[in-house]
Amino acid sequence: MKTNMNTILVGAALFICTTSFGTVRTVSNNPTRPAQFTTFAAAQTASANGDTIYVYGSPFQYPTITVSKRLVIIGAGYNPNNQFGQPTNIASVDLFRDTGVNNATGTVLTGILTGRLDIAGLMSNNIRVFRCRFTSYVNMASSSPLGYADGWTFYNNIFDSYLYGGANSRTSPSATNIIIANNIFSNTNAYLYGFNSNSVIVDHNLFLGSNNLFRIYNVLITNNIFTRTTGTVFYGASSGPVLCTFNNNMSNQSTIADPSTYNPATSFVNTFTDAGGGSNFGAGNFVGVDPLYTSVSNFNGYVASANYRLQATSVGKNAATDGTDIGIYGGSYPFPSGGAVGSGYDTSPMPPIPQVTELNIQNATVPVNGTLNVNVKATVNN
Repeated sequence: MKTNMNTILVGAALFICTTSFGTVRTVSNNPTRPAQFTTFAAAQTASANGDTIYVYGSPFQYPTITVSKRLVIIGAGYNPNNQFGQPTNIASVDLFRDTGVNNATGTVLTGILTGRLDIAGLMSNNIRVFRCRFTSYVNMASSSPLGYADGWTFYNNIFDSYLYGGANSRTSPSATNIIIANNIFSNTNAYLYGFNSNSVIVDHNLFLGSNNLFRIYNVLITNNIFTRTTGTVFYGASSGPVLCTFNNNMSNQSTIADPSTYNPATSFVNTFTDAGGGSNFGAGNFVGVDPLYTSVSNFNGYVASANYRLQATSVGKNAATDGTDIGIYGGSYPFPSGGAVGSGYDTSPMPPIPQVTELNIQNATVPVNGTLNVNVKATVNN
């Protein structure tokens, strides 16, 4: 008897996808786990706008993919908590749009580990990205031709590098209508860069390490936690935020900005005293206050086994503008768990589709017309 175990592994997931996201196509670059296609490009060619491409976890990295249709792209997760343990690792993702039929606008990305997310051709808009990890930058501006993202939403992601919105001064344009919510910025090299619009919302994120906000203007920044052992939240003496609104944010260190150009430097609400001037506004912020994470030993870098939930005695409990906790476990997109606290999977949620976590074949040898007995454990990953 010959059984395609692939069918067993993703059958439930495909059922959910077909009821929600049109036709589903599968991709695998692992010869021991075959799928319908061996490359993303081939699956995309066979797909129509609104279809879903499920890219299997694999021990091999997938090459850079170029998305040129409105697709739902689902991976196995960036650190999947299952028997197979293989992430969907893609070198980088390019979103492509031209003046013809090729257009990635409206694409959804979830469950992937990738280097960068970038623009190819004209700007693609209304992109939704969640439960992914980026080891390199995310770019929301195109230079040739010039264009800026509109309507992008990021939530429940881990960023190891910067998010760039396109603005390099307080008068230059940038991405608009952007939501950046309930994400983890994992170290000093992971920061927000180049946003200049009051339609950009930065809410309920966790920033680890210093220099978190670089060339940020007119942005609404609420309910975030900034923790570090040294340094400032504002990036540099003359490149930090101006004309931004800060409400109900928390910093464990008392210095927010460079005292040579911000007054007071110990407040999110301050005045930029260098060339051009300008103030930041807001209220309800906590400065010089330990957030009292449940279990965190490193304020400068993300640790998978840490517990970033707030203790009951934290001043951040129910202290956000919406009445929830400040940080990634409050707000509209509370960070989902991918496993037990302390296991290394708690902050590694898999995509919100049913996935097999364990498969055990009871009888490895099956006679002709015999029955293959398989025990399967699965989770919905809501």
